[in-house]
Amino acid sequence: MIEYQYDINRIDIDIKGILSKMKNNTNDSNALINKPNCEFKDFDAVFVNSFDRYIQEDFGRILNTHKEKSFKLWAWKNDKACAEFAILCAENLENVKISVSDLTGTKEIIPSDNIKLSFIKEVKAYTGHAGWYANNPNNVMPKGERKYFPEVIYSDAPVSICRDRLQLVWAEVQIPKNISLGLYSGSIAVCADNISKNVTLDFAVEVLDITMPDSGNYTFDVEYWHHPYNVAYYYGVEPFSEKHLEILKQHMLLYKSLGGHAVTASIVEEAWGGQTYGFGRDIHYPSMIKWIKTCDNKWKFDYSHFDKWIELNKNLGIADKIICYSMMPWKNVVRYYDESKQKYKKIKVNTANKTKYDEVWRPFLQTFVKHLDEKDWFDSAYIGFDERRNMQTALDLIASVKNKDGKALKISAAFNDFKHNAAVFNRLDYASVGLQQIRDNLQDFKDQVRIRRDNKQQTTMYTATEHVPNSFTKSIPAESYWTAMFAGSLNTTGFLRWAYDAWVENPLEESTHWSFPAGDCFLVYPSYKNQKPESKFSLRLAKLDEGVRDVNKLYMMRETSPQLASKIEKLFSQIKGVEENSYEFCTMAKTNFWGRKAKWLTQNGKNQIIDDMEKVKRQIYEISKEYCELK
Repeated sequence: MIEYQYDINRIDIDIKGILSKMKNNTNDSNALINKPNCEFKDFDAVFVNSFDRYIQEDFGRILNTHKEKSFKLWAWKNDKACAEFAILCAENLENVKISVSDLTGTKEIIPSDNIKLSFIKEVKAYTGHAGWYANNPNNVMPKGERKYFPEVIYSDAPVSICRDRLQLVWAEVQIPKNISLGLYSGSIAVCADNISKNVTLDFAVEVLDITMPDSGNYTFDVEYWHHPYNVAYYYGVEPFSEKHLEILKQHMLLYKSLGGHAVTASIVEEAWGGQTYGFGRDIHYPSMIKWIKTCDNKWKFDYSHFDKWIELNKNLGIADKIICYSMMPWKNVVRYYDESKQKYKKIKVNTANKTKYDEVWRPFLQTFVKHLDEKDWFDSAYIGFDERRNMQTALDLIASVKNKDGKALKISAAFNDFKHNAAVFNRLDYASVGLQQIRDNLQDFKDQVRIRRDNKQQTTMYTATEHVPNSFTKSIPAESYWTAMFAGSLNTTGFLRWAYDAWVENPLEESTHWSFPAGDCFLVYPSYKNQKPESKFSLRLAKLDEGVRDVNKLYMMRETSPQLASKIEKLFSQIKGVEENSYEFCTMAKTNFWGRKAKWLTQNGKNQIIDDMEKVKRQIYEISKEYCELK
């Protein structure tokens, strides 16, 4: 029996077993419905559209419609250029390898070390309704259809591929900051141990004479909520041990490269009501600050985990915003250790009872503010609120506790009632509003963005359960790119998303969660546990990142070239999405008795959004060329 230690879609895969299974027509979610009629004997490779999504059933569609053996990209200096290609197999391929040449220009080269090729791993995902947490206290996983989707931009390690299957590959070119403008050309080679031929793909990158700002200087940035405890649980390491901190270093540098500044910190246990996956623990998500009631009935607080988390991120050059969740946790519960009883206890603290709320939270705030002053972190810290009502009591309490300079902590919130609750919204230094609430009050939102910009207040957009388009496992990549572009069209200061890394038990096998659409809880994936810990892009995140970079390009050109401002505003005005049905979608019936109905783009809606985003991309290129000429 031939075994391979690593395969992109299965670990320790048994090739002969799979072949036998396919030969016997055993039901398999990845098996092709119809065997394709290949024009080649062994294998081939072609470029595909990175805005589109290709599952195994699309083998024939690629075969019939994608013939591109060469591809041209464009980019700014200090930018990325990305492409995708598919390997199509008519025979079993053993140890498929991919390699790339230098990209050669007239005077300089972009070395192959700047070009990363990665096989894309498929992940199984539930395809049913949008969220079922409302009546699911026992965390029951949903029943219903699962399918495999290309998700994880994993690695260039050789893979084995069965006949009549496709394997996607992601190509990413890092453009040096100090390279000459011009066209750079090279090639990609694909080969396998058991086939004598190589397949070659040609590609080129046109480098324009404009320099992309470093991610730390983006004017349109991202905030993806972090869950470092889940990272520790997945890899089986002690939270905030040296091993954990070493894993988190690469994990958070990746976040920084996306334009991320803000980091998420928990100040109570279960700030989000226990909705994250807990890896079998009673407390799914702990507090980084440990609450302790002493024997003399006073509060004290252990900041060990909080300090290690913030110090790590400060040393990486991020955490200029420390968003602390939350003084209004979803179930209004504060859990603490009672030294006199030597056990954990909990109290319910609701803003409706101002006296009790003050008794519990004022001692915390006073100690917390003092600690932040001592660490010189006060100006970075925000108290965060997640879609909470009746916030006035909490905000008044925060305002009443001053630091050594007479300042109160800043406030951040995902807050949707901006139109009818201006008294709260105006107090938010950093606010994010959901896509559907923006649509329902579009002009009011745009007015708020403008006013808040004038007041040095930041306003972002977020997407969540039931929003369409979106960035779930089942969503097509164009939806993620559209999301960033639509947020940019509203002149927001960035985009927020739950979540960066709230991993489930085996995310590389299945992204389904009991409370959210598959993939909603994480944009990055881990590596396999028997390999070096390393966080990986999802396809969704790669296209979000592309959209964020392109919004930053448009913002920069609009700011520095008034002659182009009208063209850029026209481009933004043409981005559809102000109505929920701007792109055709269908509503999927519930597959469980609880939950919410899912909204997915129809094939027509997918085609529409792909076509529109391709046009947007071309227009950004044309405006960039004109910017170069004006400069």
